[in-house]
Amino acid sequence: MRLFDQYKNLRRENYVLFFGRVVTNLGAMVWPMLTLIMNQKMGMSASTVAVVMVVSGIVLLPVSILGGRLADRYDKKMLIVVCDTISVVFYIICGIVPLSYITIVLMVLAAACQSAEGPAYDALIADITLTEDRERAYSLQYLGANLGLSSRPLSQAFWSATHSG
Repeated sequence: MRLFDQYKNLRRENYVLFFGRVVTNLGAMVWPMLTLIMNQKMGMSASTVAVVMVVSGIVLLPVSILGGRLADRYDKKMLIVVCDTISVVFYIICGIVPLSYITIVLMVLAAACQSAEGPAYDALIADITLTEDRERAYSLQYLGANLGLSSRPLSQAFWSATHSG
């Protein structure tokens, strides 16, 4: 396809980061599901759910800034791996423990880890990509982020279909 020709001949690491970005953004599927869980399973009112979601969003803002500081100070690849690992562990714990307010806190913490790794992705692209290839490399990452975000309803539907009683 001619559409993807622009992404040819980038370094292998760019494609690995692309795949990582897709997978990380698939994790964003928990947010719409979390609102339903809080409302329908936990009995929270719509206004309480809205407050929880707004507070979560406010918490994630400084975490992204902290992620930038960590990316400047520590190994970016390791930061991505550690943040992804922690977020996956939190999501697994959420699937094991009974539904409670702790589940909500764990999901927000998992999302915080995913937010913290964002600046490391961006900085790593700049580090590994030649100057003349940077526009294409960042475009590929943007595509990966959008594919992950847009694929989350599909993955959520698959999850629901395979786990329905």
